[in-house]
Amino acid sequence: MPKRRPPLTDEEGEVRELTREDFKGMRPMREVMPEFIEAMAEFRRKLGRPKADAPKVHIGFRLAPDVVASIKASGRGYNARVEQALRAAGFGGKDKRESPKTAPAAKKRRPVKKAKSAIGKRRA
Repeated sequence: MPKRRPPLTDEEGEVRELTREDFKGMRPMREVMPEFIEAMAEFRRKLGRPKADAPKVHIGFRLAPDVVASIKASGRGYNARVEQALRAAGFGGKDKRESPKTAPAAKKRRPVKKAKSAIGKRRA
């Protein structure tokens, strides 16, 4: 007759320390509940931002420092403005997305808050 093992948890729900005998009797989750493994894999596939119909492509090229400084000085969203300027210059096809000028109700952006100084003011 096999030796009876004590329960894994006590009355308060605390798990006791597992022994080698406990681990010998366990089976992998993939064998016990394969549908759970598949459900988790499906859930992970759905996480994150939805894929765009025409995803942007990252490229890298070098520009003069004064050009880069003036582009970045124009504020947040300068990547989109550079793309619009290239389209206006005749590069690329028609954009499937609406530009902010032609959008029916363009969202107003909140002003960017300036970061606080790392050095606090001393009180006298």
